Amino acid sequence: MSTTNAPTDESDSTASLSRAQYARRDWFGEDESDDADAANDEDVLGHDPNGNAVTEQKIESLAHLWLKQTTEEPLLDPVALCEPPENGMHESEGTAADLTDPEVYPPTAESLATPRSRMEKKAPSSRRWRYSDEYGHMTYGGIIRNRSKADLLELVEYVAANINAVEVPPRNRRTILEGARKLKRRGELNDTTIMQRVAEWIFLPKVLFDDADRDFHRY
Repeated sequence: MSTTNAPTDESDSTASLSRAQYARRDWFGEDESDDADAANDEDVLGHDPNGNAVTEQKIESLAHLWLKQTTEEPLLDPVALCEPPENGMHESEGTAADLTDPEVYPPTAESLATPRSRMEKKAPSSRRWRYSDEYGHMTYGGIIRNRSKADLLELVEYVAANINAVEVPPRNRRTILEGARKLKRRGELNDTTIMQRVAEWIFLPKVLFDDADRDFHRY
């Protein structure tokens, strides 16, 4: 697994696993109890060992963060991969087309030209988007490629051992690695979903051992 980090969305500077590129807080550092973004009660999955709310958004953000920052592979065009051909310029569904790094601002509704002024950049987006050279699709996000079992388990082991926001005992780390290994071997879930489970297991130990009791199946 490569630990060379991809550029951030808004600059050419590199980020490390110890700094959160897409999350609003440093999830490898000390957690903060006074979160400015109050969690919606319906979004709360539980509370970590420090008593902090664990939300679906946090889990999803962490999974994407860990995977994005530990790969040099480009993201995949979600339109070419998932949308029917009649909804785009690609020839067949399931096409694996690379996306660029975040480079361009999407055009405003009034013009097909790339917006240049600050106000134009805020409508519809103040952040640069990725695009497919091959098909011309523009997207803010993208689909993260699956990696080999060895590379994914290396990431899982690293994350579980280096989280500072909560303490992850050795027994928990071993169980997390076992769960990730079984999920990857079964081939039913993509890497993003597996890493979401890993994030849940790190912050919600009860979920970890409940899943382990079911041999990591969820029904």
